[in-house]
Amino acid sequence: MFEEVESKALSFIESRYREYIRVLGELVAVDTVSAQRSSSEMMKGAQLVSSILSNAGFRTEVKNYGGHPIVVGELGDGPITVLIYNHYDVQPPEPLELWDSNPFELVERDGKLYGRGVADNKGNIVARLAAVEALAPYLDELGVKIKWIIEGEEEIGSPTLPKAVEELRDWLKADGGFWETGYVSRKGRLIIPLGFKGMLYVEVIVRGANRDVHSGSAPLVPNPVWRLVKFLSSIKDEDGRILVDWLYDGMIDLGPEAVELLKDIDIEDLEEMKKQLGIERFNMGLEGLEALKHLYLMPSINVSGLYAGYIGKGSKTVIPSIAGAKIDIRPVPGQDPERLFKLFKKFLEEKGLGDAEVIVHGAMYPAGYTKPSEDIVKASAETAERVYGIRPQLIPLSAGSGPYYYIANYVGTPLTGAGVGHYDSRVHAPNENIRIEDFVKSMKHVALTIIEFAKMKRKTTG
Repeated sequence: MFEEVESKALSFIESRYREYIRVLGELVAVDTVSAQRSSSEMMKGAQLVSSILSNAGFRTEVKNYGGHPIVVGELGDGPITVLIYNHYDVQPPEPLELWDSNPFELVERDGKLYGRGVADNKGNIVARLAAVEALAPYLDELGVKIKWIIEGEEEIGSPTLPKAVEELRDWLKADGGFWETGYVSRKGRLIIPLGFKGMLYVEVIVRGANRDVHSGSAPLVPNPVWRLVKFLSSIKDEDGRILVDWLYDGMIDLGPEAVELLKDIDIEDLEEMKKQLGIERFNMGLEGLEALKHLYLMPSINVSGLYAGYIGKGSKTVIPSIAGAKIDIRPVPGQDPERLFKLFKKFLEEKGLGDAEVIVHGAMYPAGYTKPSEDIVKASAETAERVYGIRPQLIPLSAGSGPYYYIANYVGTPLTGAGVGHYDSRVHAPNENIRIEDFVKSMKHVALTIIEFAKMKRKTTG
């Protein structure tokens, strides 16, 4: 039975994938830049997503928890439940002059599809839709129910997702599921992250005089820039070495299995990364496995932006009245971002900046992860090798952040990855793109993963 369903699902995808390019074009055409649009403007995108799911047979609902709308859908009534998480919001397209085509118009060129959101995350929505529609006639045979949650705030830190998860906690429980993404490496391996770091994004504002002052008064008037620079340099040195212990508070060891996964990563990618970025060495001269451990298993702290005084064209001699820094902290499993925030503020006071204003942007959320021994992970790894012709690369924890924790650990639904992107998809940048080949492979991978997962669960339940 399973072999027959596989054959029919793959034939469906091969014969109809171009229909889904059209659907992707409809989604890309709707400007869902969550950082720039109101919730009422984002509703257009949510309603389109809901309509697309409804047309595929899903029972859908658009929900609002005080921010941009969330779409939830359900299809089938089987005892084996598969949950899919995605987001329909996208990053701002600027700078527009660096795009070769309209970012909100899907353009096909040289085997690739260009447009804002094609890789992150609308292409993944559509590829999964194709996989589900290919399986829809056989869900009863498979004993599978599909649940889907698609939010509109991931690109701004998912501030209202915790409230949604609290209300939907029972509904979000599933035997296994797909997180939003995955991508193909230079060697053609599908990269599957099994977790994501958390996020704490703060802005520190240091004030001096009540207005900008002529810099001739520099011998007398304090400049807040010097206080801020001294504070930042006490956290991290010029070679990227962390100088504070509190950043590691509460972190847990993910065990030898996490290190084993890192050993399977293509080390050559690190050299390629240096080459692409035009740098000669990584921080602290890190190489090989040690570099991977720092990248994937350790918390990080970074200055995302600095501002003070006059930075326009030409010169203007002033003592700035304020100086500010935007800082992102990415916790790893075991760390509580609220506790890290308290430790950060305590450190500010210790360094003489107790008078600084501290603003938290977006939601604070912990890191989340899924064990590689979970059936959904095994199913996705096995079928990825069949579809891509090479073993996938499982990463214990992504270097980036996402609200993975809420579903994988708070709700308790183990998650795997699948995706349409590739190493040069230019996610968040101009000319974001996916390859049509990867788009189709992702459809097949998701469909086969669901079939293989159903097979596994039926064996264990008799």
